[in-house]
Amino acid sequence: MTTPVPPQLSGFTIGAFLGKGGMSTVWAARQHSLDREVALKVLDPSLSSDPEDVKRFVVEARMAAQLSHPNLVRVFDVANQGGQHFYIMEYARGYDAEKWLRRKGRIDPSETLAVAESIAVALEYAWAQVGLIHCDIKPANIMVDADGTVKLTDLGVARCLRGRHRAGDADATEITGTPAYMAPEQVTGATPLDCRTDMYSLGATLYHMVTGRRLFPGMPDEEVMEMQCTGQAPDAREFAPELSEAYAALLEKLLAKNPGYRPRTWYAALQDMRQVGRNQFPSGEAPPPGGSTMYRRKPEARLIDDSPPAPAAAPRRARRKRRRLSIRDLATLPRWAILLLAIAAFLAGFAIVLAILHFAR
Repeated sequence: MTTPVPPQLSGFTIGAFLGKGGMSTVWAARQHSLDREVALKVLDPSLSSDPEDVKRFVVEARMAAQLSHPNLVRVFDVANQGGQHFYIMEYARGYDAEKWLRRKGRIDPSETLAVAESIAVALEYAWAQVGLIHCDIKPANIMVDADGTVKLTDLGVARCLRGRHRAGDADATEITGTPAYMAPEQVTGATPLDCRTDMYSLGATLYHMVTGRRLFPGMPDEEVMEMQCTGQAPDAREFAPELSEAYAALLEKLLAKNPGYRPRTWYAALQDMRQVGRNQFPSGEAPPPGGSTMYRRKPEARLIDDSPPAPAAAPRRARRKRRRLSIRDLATLPRWAILLLAIAAFLAGFAIVLAILHFAR
């Protein structure tokens, strides 16, 4: 990817290029007035002439600025300089989960659960505060800060159900998001979106992190979106055999095609994640067969032999062997017994001698 031309903004020294989204570019910068490092999200110049795109960009910034949570990247201000629209954000030092995946190939299940809990806590807060749905949860939008704090970034396609972006708005009918992580209702618009839409995206993100594979890799975006609605991906344990049955059940539940089979609230989703961390199954009913985007391989049934056991053979009677008295046995006798035996032997010998003398006469 070619690095775009850095913006020229008064009051800022522009640093490294951090990334590009559908509407904007993100740059590291130093804000002169407060002498601090920040990130600047700059609206693409090709969109700055469209009042609707500018309005959407500003609404996004204002919505994000209402939120203050350690697991969300903060937005400080929104501004316009000479037709360049941008907003000023917290600069999170570290790396995103996509780079983490590229480095490791697959991420340990316990670490992915810790990441998922941090994201769920942040989204529970955002949903409670302003009814926010992120709509684009994916590894590239999950930052791990220098101190290990997990932060969710990029509210570029987020919708606020209690603000100006409601289900009836024209832009709410647009298909926005990243195909490999989009919920079926996000693709079709058949069901009103709510916090469970983000749960599906988080499930797709977890699948990617633990297996090293996106859902439906190698397909065009249109086919991927179709598969999100009608297809099934293999059990994650085919690529990560160390995953527990409980973890596979969590993925199956988060990736349920019908939102009714996903957790009802972020609190319930967090409880499920914590149970899996203790190797316990998620609560509630699992999706019906074919009702989840991930096919979960059930344990094979074991045949039980219920025939009666064969009767045991009668024990054989052991024969007693006669044992002769040995000198070693005499050595173990007490002294008085030895003395008696000696006297008996003497008397027996004396009697034999008398008998011989008697017959000799």
